This record gives sequence, structure tokens and C-alpha cells, in this order.
Amino acid sequence: MFNMAERQVKGSIEVVGPAGDTALEKTFDLEHEQDQNSGDVLGTTGEYAVSVELVNTEIEGSSQASKTVSIDDTDEQRVGVVLNTNEEYEPIVIRVGTTPRDFLEVAN
Repeated sequence: MFNMAERQVKGSIEVVGPAGDTALEKTFDLEHEQDQNSGDVLGTTGEYAVSVELVNTEIEGSSQASKTVSIDDTDEQRVGVVLNTNEEYEPIVIRVGTTPRDFLEVAN
């Protein structure tokens, strides 16, 4: 997760794996431009359901987002969430990438 919002953001994230098991269930409390990483979430290839919910705050009118993403290479690919105030992108962006640049390009 990476917070590009101009304020502190609190919330939770849940990632459900291809077999329906919860791969990650975690709360977060991020300052502006702070990131938080969780390792060993993607155990197998397949479809992952990612849900993010903000607590007591909205970014550009949004307080939650969910997306199903496909993981083909668990060694290289990562799921990223960017909390964003850039009007060119959604306020909460969930995407797959291999480098931090893949996620941060939505914030710049």
C-alpha cells in the first residue's frame, strides 16, 4: 500500500486467494507518502480478490474499493494499492505489478 493522499489514512485490506482462503487480513494507518508492505501473501497463481476499506475518511468521495486480479508469477508479481488524489486515476487503485514504479506511476 502507498498513501499519496494529503492526509493520514486508516483502514483495512483483505486478500482472498484462488482457493477461497484469506491470504491477508490487515489494518493500516498511513501518513502521507508512507507505504506498508506485506510479504508471502501470494502463495499460488490464480485469481485474488482484493478489498480495501477506509475508516472515517474518504479520498475524492471514495471509502472502499475491490478488484479481482490475476497472478501468473508469484515470484515476480505483486498486488499494490495506491491511495491517490491524482484526478487522472481512481482514488483507490488496485493493480498488479513487478516493481514499485508500476504502482507509483498512478500517483505521479
